[in-house]
Amino acid sequence: MIILLNGPLGIGKSTLAEALTESIAHCVMLDGDHLVAVNPPAHDEREHLHATIELLVAHHLRFGYHHFIINHFWSAPEDLTDLRRRLLSVSPNTDIHCFLLTLPVEENLRRIRRRQRTRAIDERAFERKTVVEERDALFSGAGEGLGEPFDVSPPPSVLVAAMLHRLGLRRQHKSPGSDG
Repeated sequence: MIILLNGPLGIGKSTLAEALTESIAHCVMLDGDHLVAVNPPAHDEREHLHATIELLVAHHLRFGYHHFIINHFWSAPEDLTDLRRRLLSVSPNTDIHCFLLTLPVEENLRRIRRRQRTRAIDERAFERKTVVEERDALFSGAGEGLGEPFDVSPPPSVLVAAMLHRLGLRRQHKSPGSDG
C-alpha cells in the first residue's frame, strides 16, 4: 500500500507520515521536501521528485518493505496522475491512496508560528506567504483530484487510528531493533 499525504506547508504532513510509519510494519516514509532538497535545484522539480520516488520504492520493495508513506505538496491532479502511473509501473498491484490534509487556516498558521520557535532561521514571512499560496491552490475549487479530504485537527494518535481505520489496517507496533 502506498499512502500519499498532500497538503500545504505546516499542516502536519511530516508529523502524520512519521506517526503512520511507526504504526505500520514494513513501512518506509519518503518526505518529498527532503527528496527535492538538492543544490543546485533540479531543472524540473516534479520530474526529479517523481523519478526519485519511483527509484526508492523499487529499491525498498527489493528489501521487503511493502508499505510507503509519501508526503509532499502537489497542486495539480496531473502531477498525482503521473506519480500514480510511475508507482504502478514499479508495483502494478499496489493500492494507492491519496489524502488531502485539511485544517482551518487559523490553525495552519498557528502551527507554523509554533514550529518557528524551534528554528534557527526566521522564515515566518516566507512560510505565511507560502501557506496562503498553497492553500489557495488546493482549496479554491481546484481541489478535485488532489486527494480524499482528511481533517488533521485532532492529535497525531487520534489521526493515526482514524487513518488506519479508513485504510482497513491495524496498528502494528514495532519494537526497537526489530525488522518490522
